Amino acid sequence: MDVPTVFRWILPALAAIQLVYALRALRPALRAEPGRRVDPWLTFADHAVGAAVSAALATGNLTAFLCALTALGPILTWQLVRHLRSGGGSPGIESRTG
Repeated sequence: MDVPTVFRWILPALAAIQLVYALRALRPALRAEPGRRVDPWLTFADHAVGAAVSAALATGNLTAFLCALTALGPILTWQLVRHLRSGGGSPGIESRTG
């Protein structure tokens, strides 16, 4: 897998940013009350595995990239399913009718 040099420098920076987001998402996941734990953990997992995908691309390791994508697929699918089940609205935005 041939990744241009510019992207080999950008991808580790993106991986570091995703790790910061993963650490920020870890605190709400640990504090989540029973019955509301899935969404915070999915957010944490999305950022953590996304960082692994970026790091694998940066190093040019195709095996690690495919393994990380294999883990990322179900996480993103389950986030989509939960989003569609909840009505599909944007979080934090309430609909105003009437």
